[in-house]
Amino acid sequence: MKGSILISVGKSLAMLIAVMGIVHNVLTFTPLVREGLECLSREELRLIIYMSLMCGTSLIVSGLVLFALLNKLEGYPILSTPILFAGGFSCLSGILSVIYMTYNPFAWINLLLGTAMFIITLRLKKLIG
Repeated sequence: MKGSILISVGKSLAMLIAVMGIVHNVLTFTPLVREGLECLSREELRLIIYMSLMCGTSLIVSGLVLFALLNKLEGYPILSTPILFAGGFSCLSGILSVIYMTYNPFAWINLLLGTAMFIITLRLKKLIG
């Protein structure tokens, strides 16, 4: 029973992480792609857009992968290890976002989601794996 509650909470967190990635990519397109930044050369702007889109996309992919793996965990306990690695990636992403963007409230949300996901994945690993 406890495992199924952790899985449900983990799936909710995974979807929130994916939604953060979608928001990140939408907010990249709004100011950067439409308007650009006058202080950057064209090459620098393209680099910033690429890095920003890849950051958001990594959140989307990690959230979706976590959701998909958590769906199968009860039938395939061996998935607890890749789930733990994906949870660690989410936590690392949150930590780095706060280190590099302390002023950004979305960085702090990313930290909270990533840390919560990592705690869930650790507990599932101990419980199932």
